[in-house]
Amino acid sequence: MNALLEIGVEHLPARFMAPALKQLETLAAELLAEKRIDYTSVETFGTYRRLVTVIEGLAEKSADVQKEIKGPPAKLLKDANGNFTPQSAGFAQKNGLKPEQLTIVETEKGPFIYANIKIKGEKTAKLLPEIFTRLVTGLEFAKNMVWEESGLRYGRPIRSLIGLYGDKVIKFSVAGVKSDRNTYPLSSFGRKPIKVAHADKTYYAELLRNQPQPVLVLPEERKEALIKTVSNEAAVRGYLADLDENLIQETVWFTEHPVAVGGDFELKFLTLPKELVTTVLKKQIKIFPVVNKAGDLQPYFIAVRDGISVNQSEVSDGFKKVMSARLSDAVFFFENDKKDGLAKFHEKLKNIQFLEGLGSMYEKAQRTQKLAACLCEKLGKTQLKETVDFAAQHAYDDLASHVVYEFPELQGYMGGCYAEIEGRKDAATALKEFYYPLTSSSELPSDEAGAIVSLAGKIDTLVGNFLIGQIPTGSEDPFALRRQAFGAVRIMLEKGMKVSLKELLDTASSLYPAGTQDKGLAQLQGFLFQRLALVLEQRGHNARVLDAVSNWYEMPLPQIEALVSALETVKTGEEFAAVLESAKRVCNLLKKAGDVNENVDEKLFELPAEKALYDKIQEVDASLGCRVHTAADKEAYLNILKTYGAFKEVLENFFKDVMVNADDEAVKNNRLALLARVRRYLTQTVADITKL
Repeated sequence: MNALLEIGVEHLPARFMAPALKQLETLAAELLAEKRIDYTSVETFGTYRRLVTVIEGLAEKSADVQKEIKGPPAKLLKDANGNFTPQSAGFAQKNGLKPEQLTIVETEKGPFIYANIKIKGEKTAKLLPEIFTRLVTGLEFAKNMVWEESGLRYGRPIRSLIGLYGDKVIKFSVAGVKSDRNTYPLSSFGRKPIKVAHADKTYYAELLRNQPQPVLVLPEERKEALIKTVSNEAAVRGYLADLDENLIQETVWFTEHPVAVGGDFELKFLTLPKELVTTVLKKQIKIFPVVNKAGDLQPYFIAVRDGISVNQSEVSDGFKKVMSARLSDAVFFFENDKKDGLAKFHEKLKNIQFLEGLGSMYEKAQRTQKLAACLCEKLGKTQLKETVDFAAQHAYDDLASHVVYEFPELQGYMGGCYAEIEGRKDAATALKEFYYPLTSSSELPSDEAGAIVSLAGKIDTLVGNFLIGQIPTGSEDPFALRRQAFGAVRIMLEKGMKVSLKELLDTASSLYPAGTQDKGLAQLQGFLFQRLALVLEQRGHNARVLDAVSNWYEMPLPQIEALVSALETVKTGEEFAAVLESAKRVCNLLKKAGDVNENVDEKLFELPAEKALYDKIQEVDASLGCRVHTAADKEAYLNILKTYGAFKEVLENFFKDVMVNADDEAVKNNRLALLARVRRYLTQTVADITKL
C-alpha cells in the first residue's frame, strides 16, 4: 500500500525548495528504517506551496525483531540458596520475561545475564502519525518564521496537511493544523478544497493537472512546460529566448503553472552593455531576455506568471513598467560611471579595504600588477607586458563604480566595458574575464593576457588570506578561497604555464610589506596540493599518484601532469612492480639504520652483488645525464622511469647474496651507503616510487 504526505505552506522562497525536498526524502528513509517498515520507494516533489512525499509499497506492519539485552553480571543470577536474586528477577520482569528465561553469555568482560526478547511489529497505520509528524517538523530551512503559539520554527507558515495511507486519512497535527485529505488550487484562484481520494503519485499529479487552473506539481513537468511556453513566446517575435539554466531552475520553483508573458522595451536600453541589461532582467526581475540567432540582445522580454488569465496585456504592461524603471536606473549609473572613468575609480580604491591589516584594494592592485609583470618575464611573454600591466593595474577599478555597487555580479565585466570606452580594447577581454573561472569547472580566461592577470590576482588573494590566518575550515569558506585555488591551478595547468607554485608564492609573499605578521602561509602549500590533486582527478588521472611526485611544489604544473601520466603508465608493469618492492625494502632498512651517508668505498666490497649494484648506479647516472633536468613531457619521463627496471635483477641478487648488517661495522656502513645511493635514485630522481 502507498502513503502520501503533503505539507501545504505559504509561499516558500525558490532557494528553499530543492534542499527541503532532499531532506524529506532522506528523513523518510531514515524514519522507515527506524520503525522497521519495509517499502519499495520514497519520492519527493512539489511546488513553492506544497511539499509532497509519496512512499510506495509500504508493508502492512513493521518487522518483528529478536533482541538481546545485556543485564547484570552472571554471579547475580542466583543466590547461595539457588534462588533468583532481586537483580535478576527485576531485570527479567523489566523485559517481560520470567527469570527462568534468562541466559548467560560469555563476553570479553566475563559472563553476563542476557534477556532474549522478541519485539513484535506494529501496524503501519498506527506508526504513520508519528512518522508524518516527524517528517514535517524535521525539516530545516536557511531562515525560519514563528507564527503560532507552539513556537514551531519553519520556512513559512503551515496552512494545510494531507496524510493518507491508501484511501484512509492518517490523523495527526502540527502547529495547530490538523491533517485531512484536502489540497488547494493556485493561490490566485481561491481556497476551494480539492479532495485527494487516495495515496498514488500518478493519480495525485493528474488530479492537480486537470483542475480548471492546472497545477503542475511535478518539477520535471513544470520545467518542460516552462521552456516550451517561453520558447514559443520568443518564436512568435521571430527570435530565441535566452534560456539561462539558473533562471529556469529558479522559475520552476516559484511557479505552479508557468505561463509566458511577452513584451518589449525601449530601444535606448540596448545602448547599455549586454550583460548589464541581462543582469537586470534575470537577477532583479526574473524575466528572460530575447536574442537573435547570433546571440545579440533584442528589445523584447519574456516574463512568467503563475496560471492563465484573460488580462495578459495588463500583466505585460506591469512587467514593462518595472523593467523600464530598473533599466533607467542602470542607464543613470552607467552614464555617471562613464564620466568618472577608470582613473578616478582607481583612486577610489584607496578607500576600499582589501583585508584587515593588509591595506586597501589600491595596494592589492599594485601587488597584482607587479606579480603579473613577473609572470610575463618568467613565461617569456614580454610582448604582452603593456596589456598585462594595464589590465592588472585596473583589474579592481570597477569595484568603485556605481554599476558594480548595484550589481556586484558584474565585477570585472564592467571594467572591461569601461576600458573599451576609453580605447583600451586590447585589455578589455582580460578585464571582463579577470574573475574567471567563476566555478571550479567553468570557462577560463580566453586570452593569454587575461590568464596571466587573473592568475596574479588569485595568487595574491590566497597569499593575503593565509598570511593573516584566514584559512578555510570545514564548510566555512567566506572568501571562496577554494574556488580561487581551483582557478589558479586550472589556469596554470590548462594554459601550459611553465612556472612553479613555489616561484609564484615566494614572489607574491615578498610583495607584502616587511613585518606583515605571518599566521598561516605555510599551510597554503598543502591547500594548493589538495586542489591540484582534485583538478588532476577531474582530468582523468589517479590523484593518489601525485603523492609520488616529491618535488611537485617546485615543478611547473603541466610538467607535473606529464610525470603523473608517465607514472600511471609504468606502475602496473611487472618489472616496475618488482623494483617497487625492492625500493620499499631499501627504504625500510635505511629507516631502521638512522642517519646514513652516501660515501661508498669500492675497496670494502666483499661480494660480486655489491659491485654489480654499484656499477648499475654509475651506469644509470651516466646514461641519464641532464635528461632529468630537461624532462618536460610524458615521453621524456617514461624514458627515465624505464631505467628503474635496470635495478630489478641487481637488487634481487643483492638482497639474496648480501647480509647488509655485517659484523664488520665498516662493511655494514658501506653497504648502507650503497643502499642510500639507490634510495636517492628511486625516490628523488623524478619521483618517490615507494608512494605508489
